[in-house]
Amino acid sequence: MPMARRVTAPLAVGGLLAALAACSGDSGGKADASPEPRTERIRTVVQLSELCSEIGDGHPGAARYSGDGPHRTAVFRSGYRTDKDVMTGTVLQERVSFEGLPDLSKTTPVSEIELLACGKGERGEERERDCEYAESGRLDPQEAYPMYSQTFTYTVYELRTGRVVDTITRTPQPQCPSKIGYRKGGSGAPDKVYAQISDREASQVLKQVVEGPAR
Repeated sequence: MPMARRVTAPLAVGGLLAALAACSGDSGGKADASPEPRTERIRTVVQLSELCSEIGDGHPGAARYSGDGPHRTAVFRSGYRTDKDVMTGTVLQERVSFEGLPDLSKTTPVSEIELLACGKGERGEERERDCEYAESGRLDPQEAYPMYSQTFTYTVYELRTGRVVDTITRTPQPQCPSKIGYRKGGSGAPDKVYAQISDREASQVLKQVVEGPAR
């Protein structure tokens, strides 16, 4: 029976369908249009998750990375919630904040972004504490799971060129996943959960590179 608190892992955002080749309407025949560069399909911050998988030569429409800072940065994270996860999708960390910069939204234009920070989690072996979860509508904890460490590595790219500006690794303060999902009594029930990195801690991790001068 599905538990009321069951949730699905965040899906990777920004996966857009390739544009169909255009065909001419002339009676003289059909001509295939050139494939649309994928960066032309990426116009807002939320779509930048696609570049965390493969940044290539960056996004030519991004803002120029220069000057003393701060530099407007889009921050994404992927990682694990439980030992049954393959990996959660790449999600935008919307609540990161930096001195002197306005908050981002999913619809912020790519043309305003200088840096792209992509965080990836690696499961650890150190047991931190237990995390308790209750079914929806109940206040008393129903089940507890041991929480283990998880290390996050953020690769910071100059978005306009794809150049790596910095790589920063952090094992965050123990924070339980807010939700986990599985079918009660099924084979997918987890044996352990993994520590998460908060948007606040991600802001601290990236503060120096975002607020400092261009490198």
